[in-house]
Amino acid sequence: MSKPDDTTTETGEESDDREATDGTTGSEAEEGSTPADGETLASGHGASPGIASGTVRIVADTAETDGVDEGDVIVTGMTTPEMVPAMKRAAGIVTDEGGITSHAAIVSRELGVPAVVGTGDATDVLADGRAITLDGQRGTVRAGASGSNAGTGSEDVQTGAGVDGGENGSGSTLAPLTATQVKVNVSIPDAAERAAATGADGVALLRLEHILLATNKTPKRYVEDHGEEAFVEEIAAEIETVAEAFHPRPVRARTLDAPTDELAELIGGEEEPHEHNPMLGYRGIRRSLKEPELCKLELRAFKRLHDTGYDNVEVMFPLPNDPTDVLGARDLMADVGIDPEKRRWGAMIETPASIRNVKEIAECGIDFAALGTNDIVQFMLAVDRNNGAIADRFDEMHPTVLEAMGEVIETCRTHGVDTTITGQAGSKPEMARFLVEKGITSISANIDAVPEVRQVVGRAERRLTLEAARS
Repeated sequence: MSKPDDTTTETGEESDDREATDGTTGSEAEEGSTPADGETLASGHGASPGIASGTVRIVADTAETDGVDEGDVIVTGMTTPEMVPAMKRAAGIVTDEGGITSHAAIVSRELGVPAVVGTGDATDVLADGRAITLDGQRGTVRAGASGSNAGTGSEDVQTGAGVDGGENGSGSTLAPLTATQVKVNVSIPDAAERAAATGADGVALLRLEHILLATNKTPKRYVEDHGEEAFVEEIAAEIETVAEAFHPRPVRARTLDAPTDELAELIGGEEEPHEHNPMLGYRGIRRSLKEPELCKLELRAFKRLHDTGYDNVEVMFPLPNDPTDVLGARDLMADVGIDPEKRRWGAMIETPASIRNVKEIAECGIDFAALGTNDIVQFMLAVDRNNGAIADRFDEMHPTVLEAMGEVIETCRTHGVDTTITGQAGSKPEMARFLVEKGITSISANIDAVPEVRQVVGRAERRLTLEAARS
């Protein structure tokens, strides 16, 4: 993680001592110059839409998040799950590292907090205590406060229309009814109420790794310290928050898919294997099948929810390559008492191998297949999705990617398997149109994008109907 400039210490005391009379701090005071309001100080990738103003708070590590007040802008190397409470208080987020699928981007979108990621040098060029304005759509950070939300982080945040139940929201009769369902992705259960209020048709992806990483312990260490029952209860309670908010709409929760470098940052992480490329390593279903007892604890949480009446909770397994992986996961469900014939379950399709094997995977008895676009793009185009330096190469609309997804949708439809899309791509209107034309069952969007995607889906369906009638 990048460190702040020496002029801003971890306690902030040295920075305060060196504050200039014109309000500049650190290197700005030393150079005797103050950026003019509106001057661009940093730029990166717009990761969460909205414009927000606030005071810079450089956060070098989790211990410093206590200093983040309401309306501050967190500036850090990269956010971690432990920073989520502070992210909720912040007006905006700016990071040195990461792309539009990084932790900072995913969580900021769900919280409705504007974010700019992958700036490369924000922790060096932004002075602690300075007022800035960030644009989470354009990916810019400018000097000075502008907009009505300066210092509050709320009024000027630009999220999708209808999130709070307005036009096209959950309380509106104007929201178009579409044959193609529009769902949302959820990473943090605290965002469940906001996500449900969009009127989305369910949750296409609830990421268990964010729930587990928030404990600040690896799953193995958590079980060692607190016991199996506490581990199961922790997972069940968090999933229940989302399942309750959406009931009876379906919630698809994915078993653990955390790369080893993320787990290594937690208590107990010293036992994690060191990998040169964690995204290609010991993660997803391959880890679950190697550590079946831990995976069974996750599945016991699903079983507990089913037994208490949450029949809208569905199980999804990440990163299979072939039917052997999927059948192994099905056996784990059966081992804990989940009947795969009675409960809906599915698999992510996100590697070139799973795309080639989708027919055989569909024949394993899955009810749905989820196109994981973040990994599909990463693996098909050889683009590290967390590397901001090549973020411009991360193209969900690449012809090869679209062709592969179209083939998966067609094969699954032939076998009576529902299809959906997860990841960032579903929020793009051009992607939504393409998927509707291919016959996907549901599309998942970011929370703020649900109303727009629903409108795009409705128009695409009407156009297809009209074309069919004319022909």
